[in-house]
Amino acid sequence: MRLFLTQTVSILMILAFLTSFKTSSKFTSESVSIGMTKDQVISKFGKPYKSAFTENKETKEMEESLFYKENFNLGNSSITNILHFKGGKLVALEQGKESENNSTTIVTH
Repeated sequence: MRLFLTQTVSILMILAFLTSFKTSSKFTSESVSIGMTKDQVISKFGKPYKSAFTENKETKEMEESLFYKENFNLGNSSITNILHFKGGKLVALEQGKESENNSTTIVTH
């Protein structure tokens, strides 16, 4: 009987451990809204690991981007969430890998 209880408790602990892994992003349409300010995003998600300013070569408009990295399943996979701001307001959210582009980028830490 004692062996059965020990095995049962062990199995329950393993199941609790395995189900605690993060499997979905905290950056969803329910948590992020177009039009949010940069301060609102930072207040909700914390300081980004990187930010960048990009100038559109045609319009000369500046865009600020905040980068947040999320790890899933014991760090075996990750996603980068890139939030784009124009005029201090959120205009887009990209999820995936960081990419290089042809515009001028000034990176700040």
